[in-house]
Amino acid sequence: MIRAGYNSPTTPTTCPPPSIYTMRFTMPLLVLSLTIACGSGGGSDNSPPPGGGATVSFQTDVLPLFQQDCNLCHGGAGGLSVQSYAGVMSGGDSGAAVVVGDPDESLIIKRLEGTIQPQMPRDLPALSQAEIDVIRLWIAEGALDN
Repeated sequence: MIRAGYNSPTTPTTCPPPSIYTMRFTMPLLVLSLTIACGSGGGSDNSPPPGGGATVSFQTDVLPLFQQDCNLCHGGAGGLSVQSYAGVMSGGDSGAAVVVGDPDESLIIKRLEGTIQPQMPRDLPALSQAEIDVIRLWIAEGALDN
């Protein structure tokens, strides 16, 4: 017996509705193939990617923040200079500004967050937490000259 709707001579050919078993098998395959095609690791945390590649660039992410908010006082006239990677890494009159890999111990983070006074930038609005987090992540990733 031929059921109407499924290859019946009087009805156009249609596909049967997908069963729950078909969906259970195809959905994970679809998700897996999209994940592989897009190159997603599935995570969205701030940890550096495998292989040691940094996600924060000094030149494109950190230096513009320093130039925007810190350069007026720390532009090379003595003390800490934030005009270049070498200047930041050399530190200033108070010592090393960056402890590579340890933002919590880095003087620059302590000053930006106000845990050591005076908070920086002095006499200007504080950097946003998002801006500080960029600098924090750069330090945590190794404070690379990139």
